[in-house]
Amino acid sequence: MPLRAPVNASSAHIDPVPSGSHIAVCDIIAFLGVQPGTGLFPKPKPTIYLRFQLPNEHVEFEKDGKKQSGPRMIGNCYTFSMHEKANLRHLFESWRGQQFTDEQAADFDISTGLGRPCMLMVMQSQKGQKIYSNISGIGPLPKGINPKTIIVEGTPVLYGPENTSTYKLLPNWLQEKIDHQILEEPERKEGEPAPPPRGDAWDGSEPPDDGSAPEITDDDIPF
Repeated sequence: MPLRAPVNASSAHIDPVPSGSHIAVCDIIAFLGVQPGTGLFPKPKPTIYLRFQLPNEHVEFEKDGKKQSGPRMIGNCYTFSMHEKANLRHLFESWRGQQFTDEQAADFDISTGLGRPCMLMVMQSQKGQKIYSNISGIGPLPKGINPKTIIVEGTPVLYGPENTSTYKLLPNWLQEKIDHQILEEPERKEGEPAPPPRGDAWDGSEPPDDGSAPEITDDDIPF
């Protein structure tokens, strides 16, 4: 008797996130280890993934034969680097609304973004017959919106070398990426520092004093 598996039986179809600006909150930060490069940048790189919930974009869907509902979600992978040209550094500078000095960037605790609200800019693109939504920008919440009113649904998940107990809370596709990470770090250029895979960047502590300019108050900088 043949044994045939159902096609997409457990997957949930959800329409892409609409283009535009969305109130969002970060609910996953996961260090994925060294991942293969893609396209024009094939060199393997240490990679981190950030996912955001959109609380004002609730959807209903069917998964495993059951109707469910929840906020739309969107995320992106970034090279795990706070170099001045790195997208991860640009992300947090835009989110904070303030640039880092190199010293601040080196000391910045990325995990402090977990559970923090923001404004996400989303842009759709089409490849073949499929439409994809991509994060095109990020910024702090507009003045007048109380960040305490932006609530994460479920438990925010931080995964890294010092937080491996949260592995089972990650989506299956992230678990697979972690399972198949490249164990040897890619070759680095002379003088290029190694990415910090463990230590203070994952201890959940408050970020250090960021040396804000006098005209910017603590209330203006979310973290």
